[in-house]
This record gives sequence, C-alpha cells and structure tokens, in this order.
Amino acid sequence: MGEWSDYFEDFPEENPANWVNGKFDPQLREQLNREAAQQAVANLEVRQLIMNAKRDRKAKALFDTAVCPQCGEHKLNSYRISETFYLCECQECGIYGAGATHDDAVAKTADSIGEGLDWRDGSLY
Repeated sequence: MGEWSDYFEDFPEENPANWVNGKFDPQLREQLNREAAQQAVANLEVRQLIMNAKRDRKAKALFDTAVCPQCGEHKLNSYRISETFYLCECQECGIYGAGATHDDAVAKTADSIGEGLDWRDGSLY
C-alpha cells in the first residue's frame, strides 16, 4: 500500500480535508484554506506593527536605568508610559513590574523576585 496522499488522490471524497460542514466540496475547502492563509499573514503583519509601535513608544518613554533587584545588573529600565502608568523591565533577567507611580513599579518589580517573570515573553506594555 502506498502513501495516504496517493490514496486520497485516487479517492478525494475519502479525504476529510475535502469536506466542509458535512458536504464534499474540495473547491470550497481550497478557497477557505487560501483565505485562512491570507488572514494569518495579515494577522502577523498587524502583530508586527503593534510590536514596533510599542517598542518605539517605550524608547521615547525611557527615563531611568537602575540596578535590578533580582540579578544585580545595572539594566533595570524605567519607563513613564503615561501620567499614571510606569513600567520597569530588566534587560538582563527579564523581571518586570508596573504601577501608577515609579515607586509602585519598582516595588512590584522587587516583589516579583523569584516568580520567573520575563517581560520578553509578553510585556505588560
């Protein structure tokens, strides 16, 4: 017996990928797959735009670099995102914290020691 793809070429109605809502329709399935692929590309482009905008905003909001309470490196960046949103992120170990004031953000960062937080996995901002 050959590969499954050979079988499905001979008997396309047996291929579950050719069925849409309980009906055999390989053309509709192909169209839906193309549309899904186009949507995935568009979603990726939007996520990239958002990530670039966040990076640019953070670059403008950086106002201080201090010693990280977790790793001890002088790489704890502090950002003033808005009047009531401050963010601290260590560029070395990844620990982070946010608060309504800079002191709150630093305190929450220190409280996060040992929790395995890493802003590079999905920052608060």
